[in-house]
Amino acid sequence: MSRTAHSRQIPEIPLAFGEGEVECSACGLDPVCQVLDYGADAGGVVAEILKRRRAIPNGVRLFDNDQPLQSIFAVKSGSFKAVSQDAQGRQRVVGFYLPGELIGTDAMAGRRYTTSVLALEPSQVCDLWLSRLEASGRPLESLQRAIIEMLGREVAFHQQLISSLIKQNSEQRLAAFLLSLSQRLRVRGLPAESFRLSMSRSDIASYLGLARETVSRLLTRLQGDGLIRLRGKRLVLLDLRGLERLAASI
Repeated sequence: MSRTAHSRQIPEIPLAFGEGEVECSACGLDPVCQVLDYGADAGGVVAEILKRRRAIPNGVRLFDNDQPLQSIFAVKSGSFKAVSQDAQGRQRVVGFYLPGELIGTDAMAGRRYTTSVLALEPSQVCDLWLSRLEASGRPLESLQRAIIEMLGREVAFHQQLISSLIKQNSEQRLAAFLLSLSQRLRVRGLPAESFRLSMSRSDIASYLGLARETVSRLLTRLQGDGLIRLRGKRLVLLDLRGLERLAASI
């Protein structure tokens, strides 16, 4: 019997990354927002400290590489990619950001952003201005604890992400990447088995260190094996266990 016969039929869900918002409680910025009382209707905090639901059009940059650090961003809806450039001027996609995830935390050590970050679709971010935190009137110790907690969660998240994508061959890497997207959406309380694949084949290939043609061929193979269904940008994971077995195979 084929894999397709065993796969679960998951209905199409008309929710794309940019069409739904992550709940504040599931956002990486929540520890700081709790101290700032932004969950309350009348927090009394200076509005310029945290700009909520700032709209970012498709293709627009949040910031450029080596730009001085001003803000930490949380993706409220939509998605972004991070791009770096080597000494020869070649660009590579080094990360993707989904709802609830933080952008710019890696700049806190050197006080400059280490990549350029662009929106992959119409998106929204919450923009925390670090230089204005003292104007919140909140105890410095409470803010420091919240930032430490926020950064601790980020370190744990990135360690898990990196370990999940260290795979031997191209098929394993792609399967692990799709599973990673699903898991990242699931932990934020968003649809995790039917979603919009907002990044291009070229971006995925750059991120995984593969050729674009390889990514396209492998996606076609996964679909033929009944593991996924892909229509344009809409991806449905039909057989999670099958993808997990593929990602873990040696």
